[in-house]
Amino acid sequence: MNVLKSPGGIRFLPTDGPFSAGVASESGYQIVRVRLPRHTPLEQGFRRVEETLQKAGRPLTSLCAMELRIPAPLTRKGFDEFNQGYLAQHEAWGLRIEGHMQAARTNVAPELDPPSEPCLHAFCHTVIGHGRGTFVISGSPEPPGTEGGLGADWDAMQNIMEERMSALGVSWADANDVQFYGPRDAHEAFALAADPGPVAAPGVRWFFSRPPVEDFRLELDVRGLARDTFI
Repeated sequence: MNVLKSPGGIRFLPTDGPFSAGVASESGYQIVRVRLPRHTPLEQGFRRVEETLQKAGRPLTSLCAMELRIPAPLTRKGFDEFNQGYLAQHEAWGLRIEGHMQAARTNVAPELDPPSEPCLHAFCHTVIGHGRGTFVISGSPEPPGTEGGLGADWDAMQNIMEERMSALGVSWADANDVQFYGPRDAHEAFALAADPGPVAAPGVRWFFSRPPVEDFRLELDVRGLARDTFI
């Protein structure tokens, strides 16, 4: 996988989409997470990002990951339309590097108490600091055509996480936050079918949520953070 660097202190895995496949901190920087109040509308969330980075004395290029919540899974057309406004904001921030978006992203639709409009749940940015490698891997759904049920879906998503971490120079040993998103009716079946493997080391949190596109049922993401804070 190709790796690009941003002046905000990160390296990232470029894609042709509206977000990168994952980011990791460069030497002399670490990634921190900021969680917003519940159901913060996306436009208001963008302003909170700007305010937070300004107060922290960090440039907009330090923004390296976004966590979104939407009311329900979208059609492919709806997903593309949603991304237009998202991309416009990131381009206004100057976050396109060599034609690619630098920030990682997870975007899911909660089953319990979903928001009435797209919201910003949390975001990550770099700060100056030293320590172990920090990173954020974008959420990935089960690959289309995967056969073998939930256990096979889990293995496939886990392999995607490992490939991305390896490309960024980090590993499961650096992870301290693993999230699995899936519907309630899959919870018990998944527990019986899947071998958690190395993901179990930092622990796995299950969210009753669906991926942003209605063609998928499951999603997985992984983070290794220096700290987690709340607004």
